[in-house]
Amino acid sequence: MHKCVVDGTVTYQQAPCGSTQPRKEPTLEELNAAEKKKRAAAASAATGTRTPSAAATAATPGRFSCDGRQYCSQMRSCDEAKYFLANCPDPKMDGDRDGIPCEEQWCSR
Repeated sequence: MHKCVVDGTVTYQQAPCGSTQPRKEPTLEELNAAEKKKRAAAASAATGTRTPSAAATAATPGRFSCDGRQYCSQMRSCDEAKYFLANCPDPKMDGDRDGIPCEEQWCSR
């Protein structure tokens, strides 16, 4: 059900509300930033810890970097898997989407 407001009149309809303005498609950078933020929030909620600030993440430059790896079998540690899940595009390391990557290989509870 969609709540639509047209010329000050509220209507409810099954289909999405029409728009008079053209929709701006998000850029890849905007999509990646939003996904990164969502994953970081999910990871911090799952572990009960705060998400590291940008300054804290930048404090360890070069330790890990996004290089195209996506799978647990390509990781060398739990810390590395967590970095890839929080910072890199399209990781495939959290099948149950609980914010904890590679639970069977690296990050056991």
